[in-house]
Amino acid sequence: MVDGGRTPTPPSPPAAVPAAGDLATYDPDPAFLADLAASVPGALYRIVSSAYGQWRFTYLSPGIQALYGITVEEVLVDPMALSACMWEADRERYQQASLEAFRTGAALHQEYRITARDGQMRWIEVKAVPRRAESGEVSWTGIMLDASQRKRAEAALQASEATYRTLFETVPQGGVYHDASGAIVAANPAAQRILGLTLDQLQGRTSTDARWRAVREDGSHFPGDEHPAMVALRTGSEVRDVVMGVHVPDRPVDRSQVWILVNAVPLFDEGRLHQVYATFEDITERELLAREVKRQATTDFLTGAPNRRSFMTRLSLEFERVRRNPALQCGLLGLDLDHFKRVNDTWGHAGGDAVLCHLVNLVQGLIRNTDLLGRTGGEEFSLLLPDTPPEAVLAMAERLRQEVARSPVVFEGRSIDISLSSGASRMAATDADPDAVLARADQALYAAKEEGRNTVRACWPG
Repeated sequence: MVDGGRTPTPPSPPAAVPAAGDLATYDPDPAFLADLAASVPGALYRIVSSAYGQWRFTYLSPGIQALYGITVEEVLVDPMALSACMWEADRERYQQASLEAFRTGAALHQEYRITARDGQMRWIEVKAVPRRAESGEVSWTGIMLDASQRKRAEAALQASEATYRTLFETVPQGGVYHDASGAIVAANPAAQRILGLTLDQLQGRTSTDARWRAVREDGSHFPGDEHPAMVALRTGSEVRDVVMGVHVPDRPVDRSQVWILVNAVPLFDEGRLHQVYATFEDITERELLAREVKRQATTDFLTGAPNRRSFMTRLSLEFERVRRNPALQCGLLGLDLDHFKRVNDTWGHAGGDAVLCHLVNLVQGLIRNTDLLGRTGGEEFSLLLPDTPPEAVLAMAERLRQEVARSPVVFEGRSIDISLSSGASRMAATDADPDAVLARADQALYAAKEEGRNTVRACWPG
């Protein structure tokens, strides 16, 4: 209810100060009112409205000039000067609020835009309290403030929040908020897509939920309390570039595991850690490609058995294990297909390839998960047998020899009879290097071939 009017001469002060009970109606002297108006940012005013819709200013402080660029005297000449500055887009809303406040007797609190005398746009905040007289008139005592700076800050904050919401909703990386207990409270669409779960299904879940079936890159279990979000909650520090595999429900078995690269950032409120924001990207294709490259680098392309390089790496690890603990027993078999050149000459290289694949499949079906069969030459293979005593090494060699002899290879509808020679040895903590045990196994293998093939010989460390 800001417009123009007439400012009457303040009444003379009373002869005596009224009793305390009358202070609510006591009018201060003009000097006090002037000092009060000067100390308040903005403009103080009083408007009196009649029951017939007429109104007038009975007081307006000089602070109006800083807001509008219009003096009190100008308002006295043109009571509509202030109203004319209001933006048309805000006028109807303001008028409706004023009428409702007049009708109900409620306080008025409104904001509107003006174009000041200097051409600047300003936000004006109006607060006024009504008091109805017995005559039916309502006096509005209030204040007008410059709200421009606050409105700009609010607009900037809203724009920032809108930008953040847009980023959160549209980025291809998954984004998840965890509360102080580790439970998920929010997740963007990318997170829902990558994890194969809706927001309702994600909310309340923690990293320790067994349904994630989280694993490390080596396939071992990834404990939930070591998830980056939980570590960030526990330490208050950022966690970066953690690779983990998680189970995605309702997908085919061969696609039920997704690999993600996770970061987690703790969020603080007045020094108290209250949330963690975890982001992650789907690196499944990259991880699978890396695994395939590694497989090709460590695997014989024909038989699928570990190649010589891969086998030697594992042999070196076992050698170091035995050196640290001489009580451990680790066996090694050198395996060689008898008369393999004759097979190639008779059946061609395709027939020879079939024989090699047949041998690998047969051996892998008889050994333990902890054992390792490697292709270390053309038709030569080595079999590592960790935690195996010498008698068990010999027993395995004999079993393999017998299985190969009674399992001909079927190639192009015909059978190819094959046989196997084996040389057995074991590691010793006194060996100079892994090659020493390989040399003994080769020595035993040569002895088996010299003695007629299709047999087993051993060469143990002295």
